[in-house]
Amino acid sequence: MTTLNKIYAKDFGILPNTSQDMTNLFAKMFAVYPSHAHFVLEKGTYHFSSDQAIQADYYFSNTDQENPRHLSILIKDMDNIILDGAGSTFIYAGQTTPIAIDHSSNVTVKDITIDWDIPLSAEGEVVASCKEYVDMYIDPKMYPHSIKDNLLCFQGENWESSNTTLYNPFVEFDHVTKKLAYRTGDFFNSSKHEQLENGTIRFHGNFNPIPTVGNFGVLRHNKRLHPGLFLNQSDHLSLHNIIIHNTGGLGILTQFCDTIHYKGIRFEPNHSKGRRVISGHDDGLHCSNNRGSITVENCWFYGLMDDPINVHGTSVRITKVVDSHTLKGIFVHHQAYGFDCWSEVGHEISFIENLSMASYGTNKTKDFKLLSPTEFEITFEDVIPEGIKSGDALENLTNSPSLLCRNNYFGSCRARGVLVSTPRHVIIENNVFDSAGSGILIAGDANEWYESGACTDVIIRNNHFNECVSSMYQFCEGIISICPEIPQPVLDKPFHRNIRITNNTFTAFDYSVLYALSVDSLEFSNNKIIRSYMYEPYGNRHHMINLDYCQNVRIENNALLGDVLGQDIHTKGMNSGDNQENVMPISSTGALQTL
Repeated sequence: MTTLNKIYAKDFGILPNTSQDMTNLFAKMFAVYPSHAHFVLEKGTYHFSSDQAIQADYYFSNTDQENPRHLSILIKDMDNIILDGAGSTFIYAGQTTPIAIDHSSNVTVKDITIDWDIPLSAEGEVVASCKEYVDMYIDPKMYPHSIKDNLLCFQGENWESSNTTLYNPFVEFDHVTKKLAYRTGDFFNSSKHEQLENGTIRFHGNFNPIPTVGNFGVLRHNKRLHPGLFLNQSDHLSLHNIIIHNTGGLGILTQFCDTIHYKGIRFEPNHSKGRRVISGHDDGLHCSNNRGSITVENCWFYGLMDDPINVHGTSVRITKVVDSHTLKGIFVHHQAYGFDCWSEVGHEISFIENLSMASYGTNKTKDFKLLSPTEFEITFEDVIPEGIKSGDALENLTNSPSLLCRNNYFGSCRARGVLVSTPRHVIIENNVFDSAGSGILIAGDANEWYESGACTDVIIRNNHFNECVSSMYQFCEGIISICPEIPQPVLDKPFHRNIRITNNTFTAFDYSVLYALSVDSLEFSNNKIIRSYMYEPYGNRHHMINLDYCQNVRIENNALLGDVLGQDIHTKGMNSGDNQENVMPISSTGALQTL
């Protein structure tokens, strides 16, 4: 076991409950002890401003690309480190990443609360509404703002939001249930703002649905620039007992790392400051192009403005076949490029036909280099497969992690609960999902988001899904939605494989419990489906189980309690890959049904 030197931050002048900016003092302490150190803080409040932050160029995955970035606490080129906040609160001002870990090994960060005095998103209360306008009270002390050129702008200590922001998506929360309002989604359309009396702002537009008076609205302003924590090209990282009340982008962005453990992470609004629902600007845990294992346990997600967990790789588009061993390509998505470490020597790369999403085969990287932030050239050890052409895609199989997601609470957040796209082993168990969209989305594509890859071994068991899909978001075709983007699915070339959904409880107000596209070996067994009357059904799918281009499906021993809607199975394209559709009832005795 590695011995760590206990270092007391107070010896470097890092003292709580002062107004002093701590950025430079942390940097000095880390410079003296770059390894084998357990940094201990005195419990209290510490302040950081983007004005004093370290500036450096980084390409953050799934984030608006503007450099330089601002980093308040930077753990770089360090190993065997514990940063122990002892229950302290770190308060930030402006656009900055509170804590970053880069090119480091065996790092633990624990017992810290992260917040802003002036948050990087705002809340308001709907006080009047109709089709033509919505009036919202926005507390001017909590969220300083003004109207400029007929548009609402927010101000902070050293920043002002862009007046090109039109607050779409606006996210509406029910003031009674504190959940995202039923059937709202991303439909707020306002192009002109007006200051009324008593801090009320009138949003002019064409509103459908019309926000409900008394409900809370979240207004995301500014770009997605800085995650709450940033973990980059590091290994064996542990984040324990961290509370996040606000971010200016993704909650925790982890990219190109090996073996990460998240335990006791809580995304929740700071009620002590009068905030009601907002905890983060975007996703919670966003894990891109990692390897090894990812463990998420005993975490709490509520009030995020995008998915609590998203685990994926980044697929890239082929633009030119240079020769028998070399390709040129591009990063396609505007928030995911510039990755000079996308592939390294010896990495296993899969070649993907972009229309069917079928793999031509794999090869190993001999050389990879960027030609520009969006363009690259890659050379392989062996001859590339026949048939490869411009428009096809590449996926890095080496940069793909396993996922263990257990004992977490997925409260009401905009969009879905867990998104996972990885070929490694996945277990999602003993969680509670109160998701506004699908509780679980198994995706993968090389056509729009370019978030790879194909799942090959997934277990979803012993979870509770409570009235999910109360609003419609992209790919939310069921409470569990297996929905890769495949323009031309082929039955005998399945994208996902070996997905088992067992011993779960679904409290469902609508029809579609499970949707699956292009899966080989799918099991749905020993689950309990309970009819809920919390909301009126509204979805376009009127069957409980929906299967498109799947094979080797087992449905068995599922209990239907109450007047469960759509007690049947709808299939498409499962007869030699044609587009024929069929419907069959689910066995009332739970007998095995194979398709």
